[in-house]
Amino acid sequence: MTAKKEKDNNMEKISELKDKIEDLKEDIKECHKLNDSYEKELELYKKKADEYYDQLLRLKAEFENYRKRIEKEKQELIEWTKYDFILSLLPLVEMMKMAKSHIETQSDIENVKIGLSMIFNEFEKVFKNVGLSEIDVMGKVYDPMTCEIIGTVEGDDENDGKVVEIIQPGYIMNNRVIKPAKVRIAKKNKSSNDNLNIEEENKSNNEKKD
Repeated sequence: MTAKKEKDNNMEKISELKDKIEDLKEDIKECHKLNDSYEKELELYKKKADEYYDQLLRLKAEFENYRKRIEKEKQELIEWTKYDFILSLLPLVEMMKMAKSHIETQSDIENVKIGLSMIFNEFEKVFKNVGLSEIDVMGKVYDPMTCEIIGTVEGDDENDGKVVEIIQPGYIMNNRVIKPAKVRIAKKNKSSNDNLNIEEENKSNNEKKD
């Protein structure tokens, strides 16, 4: 290879390297631009994150204040409910004191009956105002949600499993059982019925034989 040709080859390689260097410089410039753009976006996201965090802290503080206020109002409501209930009972207490005094000083049983009747009427009004009512279970099929069985009595086909006696009444308040009724229910004597069925079956068989 001649010196001239070798020189030309070297010049060509140098030119290619210069082109590559220029391309790399352009790539570096582009990377710097992208980096600046990413840094700006990152800064923007950081700013938004700080704003959201501040909002979260404010919401948390507002919720805590709301919770404390509701709790305070709840306690106040409970206290006022107690006051209202006690206030509604005071006339009953006064009537019972009057009835007691009347019983101690008078012997007229009719007046005592009238006084007690008035007292129980007032109790019913108070209970009705707070949504309290006695559970109607007499003569109905035993329901474990409203009744507690104290005992059983001998029954028949008509009243088997039904309430036949209320030992203590049960109460429901705003559709919620607060005290189940204590009751006795009727239970059919199965052994007697089985014997009766056997006797009827034997009788039927005998009639067929005849």
